[in-house]
Amino acid sequence: MEHAGQHSTNHERMGTAVMAELFEAIGFDVPDEDSYNLLAEYAETSGERSHVHRGSATLHGRCWKLGDGLEVWSIVYDGASQLYYADCRPAFRSRYLRTVHPWELIEYDEDGEAIVRSRIRDSAEVVFELQNLTELNQAAFREPQLQVAVAGLAYTAALQPPGSRRAAAPRFEPAEKVPNFGRDACENDYVVSGTVLAWREMQNRVTGGNLVWIYVDARDIRLEVLVSRRVLKGEPAIGAAITTRVWLQGHVLEGAEIAARYEGIDRECEPSDFWSRLRRSN
Repeated sequence: MEHAGQHSTNHERMGTAVMAELFEAIGFDVPDEDSYNLLAEYAETSGERSHVHRGSATLHGRCWKLGDGLEVWSIVYDGASQLYYADCRPAFRSRYLRTVHPWELIEYDEDGEAIVRSRIRDSAEVVFELQNLTELNQAAFREPQLQVAVAGLAYTAALQPPGSRRAAAPRFEPAEKVPNFGRDACENDYVVSGTVLAWREMQNRVTGGNLVWIYVDARDIRLEVLVSRRVLKGEPAIGAAITTRVWLQGHVLEGAEIAARYEGIDRECEPSDFWSRLRRSN
């Protein structure tokens, strides 16, 4: 496990403008530091409480649930001689479950952050911000594989009509490796291009902000993307081509939440998928 001070964290690399873009993806207008601090206070007073101990310090998490999977997370760092807001960030608890194996957890305790590096089964390698570290039973991190819900909060997104010749080739690539994005990119920023498999309109019930949930087939991964209707260029449609830059974030899920999401047999799965899960991991 790594701690703050050894590496530059996502929070250190994000300016106010970047954070504003991410909050806009869940329907909040956060143009300045005062607005950011006010949102952190709302999360503190209205959020569900959780905590995790780290040596002589405690991380206090507050999860303000807004409905439809939208959340605001606030983290307070409570150390031996200091107490302060470590982070406030937008979150979206996505619909689809993934199994990741192998995986690595990297924590930046003093910044209230945790990053998961992992590989989605039979799919792409991903790095995502772990939103719900403080609400998890720590025994979950002794498992060889994790059940996670992962989604991208979009900085920007553009759509092309189905069959358009201007559609970009499928892509799921770290933004750090893409020209014009790499300098300011966080390690969990990705450039994604693909085809729209499904979409729906959403709304932030607190602000009334209009959002669009889009399920994207990017060949190496199928990814849920949440974007503000205000910054989305083009009209969503099944089969449309999308290009977007996202901040990848997710939640580790435990037994009760996984069971609550069960909706019956997924008819898109092949029978061989079920048999493959019977293989021993060792």
